[in-house]
Amino acid sequence: MRLLVTRAEQDAAPFAGELRELGHEPVLQPLIELRALDFDAAELEDTDALIVTSGNTLRALEQAGAIGGLARFPIYCVGDATARRARHCGLQKPLAVADTGEQLAAAIIAMAAPGTRFVHVAGEHLSFDIVGELTSHGMPSRSLAVYVMQAAEAFRPDIADMIEQGTLDGVTLLSPRTAEIYVSLCHRHRLAECAKKLSYFCISETVAQQLRTLEPRGVYISERPNRKALLDLVR
Repeated sequence: MRLLVTRAEQDAAPFAGELRELGHEPVLQPLIELRALDFDAAELEDTDALIVTSGNTLRALEQAGAIGGLARFPIYCVGDATARRARHCGLQKPLAVADTGEQLAAAIIAMAAPGTRFVHVAGEHLSFDIVGELTSHGMPSRSLAVYVMQAAEAFRPDIADMIEQGTLDGVTLLSPRTAEIYVSLCHRHRLAECAKKLSYFCISETVAQQLRTLEPRGVYISERPNRKALLDLVR
């Protein structure tokens, strides 16, 4: 299948390589781009543990030169890839790794001592309020935004042509925000009618829900919300 890869540029190439190994033809159109934000590194000091729910957080911390001072903190992660990157950056082995923010919150509540203070180091756009969940269970928590994912303003002309002409078979979507941007661009380019004919391979139900205004004919959701399960879906 010819599949549109919508991931940010730094993640798109490895994912495209995995699709090629499965016999697909990936077409890259990053719909989001990481931009590190200015932040006060001192805000990372007054805490007992860190929560990292995206590898983009670690990229932003590296760009800011703030990663080295965090090795002493226990860390909790969403996603095996995030956990691997954390270890690669010299951080502690994560105490817990989960597929989703909801699952990670449940794991932290079950294992961490009441009163433990957490900082969720994250992007500006959050799909789950893990800070609110932990705070409601007696764990003082706060969020620190260190990056923002900027949305693409348009499809490349060749991508728009593929959607319009029906020469694209499907679209891979790995985050709610990417799916939201994709739908917005389809409407902006007046491609909604053409786009509903494509197959959509979504990493989670939350991602799939962002497609509802397109009313697509084929939406497929991976069994688990991770990249490996999504690749299994498109085999």
